[in-house]
Amino acid sequence: MFELIKARMYIAKVQAELKAQYADQAFVNRVCQLPENLKQLRVLREQAYYKKDRIAPFMNVCHILGEGISSKSLPESDREICASLLAQRLQKASTDPQFRLRHIMIFSDLEEKLSDWAAENWNDNK
Repeated sequence: MFELIKARMYIAKVQAELKAQYADQAFVNRVCQLPENLKQLRVLREQAYYKKDRIAPFMNVCHILGEGISSKSLPESDREICASLLAQRLQKASTDPQFRLRHIMIFSDLEEKLSDWAAENWNDNK
């Protein structure tokens, strides 16, 4: 029971982090409450190397937005918002080179997802 409460509080922190960036609660719920994203958040909460750092919600929102880009469960408009918000977060991370280097594997993966998404959508819109 206590573990369930802790898990819900953790998800609420991640949702609050995303809502601070994008104030649409319905969008935040759609992205964070996807079953596959809830599973990912549980895994990240338990296994991420940064799980005890105060940057965990920031990193987890980056991850969720990266997953949201390619999610077939979200409408295209939500995936576009995910891409835009992720690009802003990656830009913010790049302003601190030490932070970016500490988490380079994660940010490189997210940059690649964003680049692939942009290339695919740019070709679709041609």
